[in-house]
Amino acid sequence: MKVVLINDKLNAGGAEKMLVYIANMLYKNNIEVSVVLLLSKAALDNQIHPNIPINYINRTSRFSIKAFVKIKKFVKEADIVHVHSRYNLRYYMIAKFLMNIKKPRIFFHEHVPSFEIDFFTKTLFALVDGYVAVQDKMRQWAVEKKMVTSNKAFYLANTVDAPIKPIIYNNNSFKIIMIGNYRPQKNQLFAVSLLAKLPNNYSLDIYGMIDDENYFRELKTHIEKLGQQHRVNLVQGITNIYDQLSQYKFALHTASIETGPLVLVEYLYAKLPFITYKTGDVVTLLQDYLPNFIIDSFNEDEWLNSINNFNKKGSWVHEKIQMENIIEQHFSGKNYLTKLLSIYNKIIA
Repeated sequence: MKVVLINDKLNAGGAEKMLVYIANMLYKNNIEVSVVLLLSKAALDNQIHPNIPINYINRTSRFSIKAFVKIKKFVKEADIVHVHSRYNLRYYMIAKFLMNIKKPRIFFHEHVPSFEIDFFTKTLFALVDGYVAVQDKMRQWAVEKKMVTSNKAFYLANTVDAPIKPIIYNNNSFKIIMIGNYRPQKNQLFAVSLLAKLPNNYSLDIYGMIDDENYFRELKTHIEKLGQQHRVNLVQGITNIYDQLSQYKFALHTASIETGPLVLVEYLYAKLPFITYKTGDVVTLLQDYLPNFIIDSFNEDEWLNSINNFNKKGSWVHEKIQMENIIEQHFSGKNYLTKLLSIYNKIIA
């Protein structure tokens, strides 16, 4: 089996991390895999195993014939072209039709929880050989709207690699971590408002890349308005979050809408306690194991009470056992590989 993974570029984000994870996992399991990036080099490229070919298209325009020729060259012998995100699907399908690319089956990986779709993309959904969503609600939506037949629609929850070594935490720390690229859906504004009402010994480090310049400026203004410049640190450019976690007491996840989210799986693997808003498939799974980690509103008092309870708690033995159980049952690499290969084989068949 030959698999080609396609994305625009590997910036630090959930879809991009999953491409890296899948590429490395396939390689380690002796499956021939390569990566095609429509643009240029970016932050996560060096996390791809050095033996996996990365082919850069360096596209300069949306309808560059030179770029289409390169794409055909890199995918024509593949069994499966695994495309991440809608805008990349649109581009690849144009290349496929213009360049008469026939052999590879098309595996489309849906990452964004958007139930709005233009007519062109909706038409393309019907032409893919496999539609794979990281949130089951998205799979159901695609089938119910008759964009994809049920036998071509699959659910595959995101997962991540485990830390290379156990993380030893500083239990006396009052530092809080939050991870998510800077855009309105991640709701960092709410997290800063919470910090402003916590004692002065608390601090908040927010890790992410700038997805929305206007929102990032709004966030900085909000921090200054509340006088929290000395307690909030906006961090960019970090790609291995496990290396940072030992200095933190717990994590916040205040995003208003998610599919996974991937970062919560990282916290589970790292055994770092967290408080999250009730959104996404990971949180649905957590409800039976760690209900105290979940809040179903944006009421500040509820969040502040949870934060205070987290600070008072001395041991997390029970919670860490539950985290291990969740990983083993739902997010292990072995389970992910089995499900992914099953989908690939169905698509090829």
